[in-house]
Amino acid sequence: MARRAAPSDNLLARTRAWFGLDQAALALYLGVSLELIRSVETGRRRLSGEVFMAFRPLVQHLPPPEAAPAPAAALAPGTPAPDASALDFRRRVCQHQAARCANEMAVIEHQARVAQHWAQALPALRQAAAEALPDPDNPGRGAWLMGWLTRHARPLPAESATRWHLLRARLAALTAEAAALAEGAVIPGAQATTQTH
Repeated sequence: MARRAAPSDNLLARTRAWFGLDQAALALYLGVSLELIRSVETGRRRLSGEVFMAFRPLVQHLPPPEAAPAPAAALAPGTPAPDASALDFRRRVCQHQAARCANEMAVIEHQARVAQHWAQALPALRQAAAEALPDPDNPGRGAWLMGWLTRHARPLPAESATRWHLLRARLAALTAEAAALAEGAVIPGAQATTQTH
């Protein structure tokens, strides 16, 4: 069974992560083999000068490597204690649903960052593609590359932004509910009151 390659922090890997590309997509953009991209990312080979020049327009839009971003009423005395198991079950349900909301939000946030990266880089990438010397062995590559850039530079759909806001509201509600349930699960003196009455 083949072992998976360890995560790489080299320039190709950082560029792919920034623009949301897999190795095959980057290989297509550069006009090289997938095997070459894999070999470069694992340190077995280096990019030729010509390939690096094709890669350079993407690299120019990367941030520095260290850059990184970063969310009661009271019952009357003598009231019976709540069913702690029911409160705890609901609290755990809220936590589970909140985690799912957070995970879905993280996916949309990643898509939004990638879309922003492409929006910032696209004019220069199109310019670089337009200025590239034609390849006599592949005369249609220039038009293909423009189409490739357009497909990968799609903005985040409005539906995704709407979904993120709905998820954020749901996450806030679930988090607040779970916190309130955690507070209500243990009421000092409630057990003693229930047992003595």
